[in-house]
Amino acid sequence: MFGRKKETNILQERQFKSPNAYVIIFFILVLVAVLTWIVPGGQYQLDKAGRAIAGTYSGSAAKPQGLWDILMAPIIGMIGNESVSGAIAISLNIMLFGSFLEMMDQSGAIKLFLKRIAIKNQKNFHALIVILVTVMGIFGTVQGSYEEGFVYLMMFLPIVLALGLDTMVAVMIVVFGTQGGCLASIVNPFATGIASSIAGISPGNGMIMRVIIFVVFMAIISYYICRYADKVKKNPQSSPQFFRRAEDLNEFPTADNEDASMTKEQKIVLGIFCATFAIMIVSLIPWSSLNSNWTFFEDLAKWIADTPVLGTVLGKDMVPLGQWFFNEINAMLIVSTIISGYVLHYKIDKTLNILIKGAAGLVSTAFIVPLARGIQVIMNGGAITPTILHFGENTLSSLPSIAFVVVCLVFYLIMASFIPSSTGLAAATMSIMAPLAVFAGVKEEIMVDIYLMALGMAKMIMPTSIIVMTCTQAAHIGYGQWVKSNWKFMIVLFSVSAAFLIAGVLI
Repeated sequence: MFGRKKETNILQERQFKSPNAYVIIFFILVLVAVLTWIVPGGQYQLDKAGRAIAGTYSGSAAKPQGLWDILMAPIIGMIGNESVSGAIAISLNIMLFGSFLEMMDQSGAIKLFLKRIAIKNQKNFHALIVILVTVMGIFGTVQGSYEEGFVYLMMFLPIVLALGLDTMVAVMIVVFGTQGGCLASIVNPFATGIASSIAGISPGNGMIMRVIIFVVFMAIISYYICRYADKVKKNPQSSPQFFRRAEDLNEFPTADNEDASMTKEQKIVLGIFCATFAIMIVSLIPWSSLNSNWTFFEDLAKWIADTPVLGTVLGKDMVPLGQWFFNEINAMLIVSTIISGYVLHYKIDKTLNILIKGAAGLVSTAFIVPLARGIQVIMNGGAITPTILHFGENTLSSLPSIAFVVVCLVFYLIMASFIPSSTGLAAATMSIMAPLAVFAGVKEEIMVDIYLMALGMAKMIMPTSIIVMTCTQAAHIGYGQWVKSNWKFMIVLFSVSAAFLIAGVLI
């Protein structure tokens, strides 16, 4: 999100127009409403968690949904009803992340941090590639870095070119790095948070596996880019961009005596940024579920509550780390944003204006969630959800678990190519796919991983990916050349993803 509103005007005339998520989801909403007039109604018996029990389907009266139901569906999707939980906590979480990231952007700490890394390691391009890919991956895995990739690219291009490499290396670092992080999305609220919520599980479920996925994919991506960089360094003419190297050096010159020093305040804000995401990771891991004897955070919360003065001042209803969800994360984001403003010596009015400005910048993203959840409202209102699940139970979910996860990965790759929005894709599909996974004997968190992997890969290569189209255009790399150079690597990533999913099923 950093600098997401800056430095993009040079691309406005040529930027690829990806499908509008609102339009796509609204048409799906209307299509689902039409289906309620065609598809028979049905019902399942439910377990204590409210999930359908396989083999208990029975028919019921049809409930066709009309225009009024279509108009009301997004509203109910936001506030919820007896059958659908409201999306307001998720939407608020998205907007408050916007506030926090806007404060980081205003501070300039993140940009200077990246610049310092690039300058410090510019003589060792292998180390530089690994470090930048990892940092980009962290940005992707914790906050879904996507549109702002263009800003990072403009910082890296001069240094990469000065090392005797080409613009393809810089674009690979940004695109593969950020989207490799998104592919794992350890705690990404815009993907893992929303998808897990719809699937009815905590974002902490499957986190350990996602950490392993993150490490493995960062290593694979770094190795791939280093190999390509070695080839270009050894023989510059092997670069598909060699024909315009002189123009690239002229357009992206390295500034002499570039100042990348950080103030004391910026260093503290950078620390707040890291601490916020560290706390988020710790708070979402279900510690006592992983080990029933490890109750440190529960004991700490109880001790605080039972301590007379401390419990009264801090509050006796504190939720222990490991049991946090959107409400607790939202409170932390507000506190982190305000503390950062205080550290930067901003007046409270300016801090609050930044908080509001950042939230406003993500209102469009936040509103996708209730709109997409309206699909679930229509399906439940028309009583067709059980019927569709029953069809899936008899077809897709009847596949062996290994075949099921691979087929679902292909399905999500296709869907992600048309709906390259993490919030929109999760909200439009997860309410159906998560129950199908249960019927197939696959855990819901594995279905969330399937969604994340497919979305990450789609955003690395598809023409509907904003980061691909803006970065390749800024670096003067034809989209066809991008695909030609990297399609084999995408097959490798798909194969590794499938291997992880199969392992997840077998474990």
